[in-house]
Amino acid sequence: MIEKISKPDDLFVLALEEMAKATGTAKHEFHTFTLGTVHRGFPYLRTVVLRKFERECVNILFHTDIRSAKIDHLQKCPQVSLLSYGYKLRLQVSFNGVAYIEKNPEITQYQFENSSEDAQKCYAYGARPGSILHSKTKEELQPDIQSPLTSGQLSTAKDNFVVVRIVPDKCDILCLHHSGHIRVRAKRTPEGWVSDFITA
Repeated sequence: MIEKISKPDDLFVLALEEMAKATGTAKHEFHTFTLGTVHRGFPYLRTVVLRKFERECVNILFHTDIRSAKIDHLQKCPQVSLLSYGYKLRLQVSFNGVAYIEKNPEITQYQFENSSEDAQKCYAYGARPGSILHSKTKEELQPDIQSPLTSGQLSTAKDNFVVVRIVPDKCDILCLHHSGHIRVRAKRTPEGWVSDFITA
């Protein structure tokens, strides 16, 4: 990997290529990333699945339950950070940006319909994410929710399903190597992304 990097933009492009690859297979090290939000002055971190990466505009999409705490956090403070790390790639990529609830119903419908039945089923339960349970799992509370979902369960799942779009404005990339680590910081400008080498 390191031999492909001669200018800052090389590492930035390489990082974007790996993000794009990660949407196609769950085995890719960037298939999940850590999402950071801020709520009432405290940071919150959680792992989410990268569902779509729009390479041209550098937008990142993930799915979640509209009733989840992260949605409340994002509605009050949409500034986010996300972090991906590939142990085998020896590559760390972080983005800072703003998160938006996707308003286009066609995109939301497409993302829902292209989710697995097991993924769709997660949104059909009555228990809101983070609520106290009087059993070990939500599945024990509603054992009738099985694949395929009934029409009523499918309707509930669709109502609870939401797509979040992250529009980054900064990117920090670290490529680890025994001969010397390479680090690049990229910023979105009106003319496009501009990147520079910085100290690792």
